Amino acid sequence: MARPTPPNEAVMAPAAVFMFFVLAFAWSWAFWWLAPLWKSDAPVTSSVLALLGGFGPSLAAVAVVAHQGGRGGLRRWLSRCLQWRVGWRWMALAFILPFAFMGLAAAAHVALGGTLPPSPAAGHILLAAANFGLVFLVGGPLGEEFGWRGYALPALQRRWGWRIASLVLGGAWTLWHVPLFYSTGTVQSHLPMGLFALSAIASSVLFAWLFNRTGGSVLPVLVLHTAVNAWSLVIPVMVRPDGSNLRPFQWVVGLLVVVALLLLFRRDPTPQIGSAAPQTRP
Repeated sequence: MARPTPPNEAVMAPAAVFMFFVLAFAWSWAFWWLAPLWKSDAPVTSSVLALLGGFGPSLAAVAVVAHQGGRGGLRRWLSRCLQWRVGWRWMALAFILPFAFMGLAAAAHVALGGTLPPSPAAGHILLAAANFGLVFLVGGPLGEEFGWRGYALPALQRRWGWRIASLVLGGAWTLWHVPLFYSTGTVQSHLPMGLFALSAIASSVLFAWLFNRTGGSVLPVLVLHTAVNAWSLVIPVMVRPDGSNLRPFQWVVGLLVVVALLLLFRRDPTPQIGSAAPQTRP
């Protein structure tokens, strides 16, 4: 009698990984296709559909892990994803790093004679602080990171190593966002697609590095993703709807690419997620 495949191997099998991507894209793209159809007649419904679309990756990961590994596999996977003893320094780094990138980009732009629009948070400090929680819940991190980093990254890097896996995942992450470039009112609708792709792939390397350094916990990358999206609403480095303010965003992407290249050329082996203890120092 053939030996049964261990639950972890079944969860990470190529067919399971393929099904994850199919489900993640199908869920998100279906909702993002429906949302604009309701925009004029039922704007609230349209917004809800758009928000639901953002949960495709995390829901797909839960579905695949539960199907392949059963309740026990799902429980073990969630336990690893929700490891909270990763060291406060990693959480602090995840929160501060996007602020540093955007702050340096804004400073470089101004130093070279550029100007910045007023901060969206000017005069609304309490609302800006509360927005971090809102971004965490419905602004991308919660709906994406259990899928991209919690499931797909460990599966891909078991086969290819963390460097290639992070680049491949960055490409998939970019492709997943494509419908948002054709939907009015989204951040992506006024960004150059090539520049966004470069930022997503470079960010994927940084996210993968943080994920692996903290033993496969999703919590630090949730903080990092939240900080990226929320700080961009405080520091005015994003491209505006009319296409202006492009240069500061180019600076941000340039800094991301430099950091990503430095990380890719470090001699870090691919860790065995789930068995390696989290690092205690950045």
